[in-house]
Amino acid sequence: MLLVKNVIFLFVRSQMADAVPPLGTVLGNLGINAVKFCKDFNEFTKDLPSYFLLKVKILILEDRSYSFSISPPSTGFILMLVKSKMAGDIAVKKKGQLFIISLRNIIQLAKFKFPDMDLRNALPVILGSTNSCKIKISVRS
Repeated sequence: MLLVKNVIFLFVRSQMADAVPPLGTVLGNLGINAVKFCKDFNEFTKDLPSYFLLKVKILILEDRSYSFSISPPSTGFILMLVKSKMAGDIAVKKKGQLFIISLRNIIQLAKFKFPDMDLRNALPVILGSTNSCKIKISVRS
């Protein structure tokens, strides 16, 4: 059984890992093949929007192999992207200082953030975040 030699946390944009500095330098100094990691990471995140900034935990083992896990972006981060209209397929309407998104988009966000949670339990969490971000919800699409 191999022991964990190092644990590092990095923030990397989905689909955007590149073996150039600073990422390549950090991984190379720890004995990790940066090109292989970037290929693995980009393949793993290929279905996520490229503007998602993801927290990545990398476990580096004694034999210089690695495993990584990704924390999804926070609900507030996603909602702020929606407000800035970077989340392209989510319709955002602006009325004065109010931002309005559809209930359908809120349900999609709840399913993305909490895939294993019952929707009745996940929606209040998302709704609380929309309220904090000053985003209103439209029941009409």
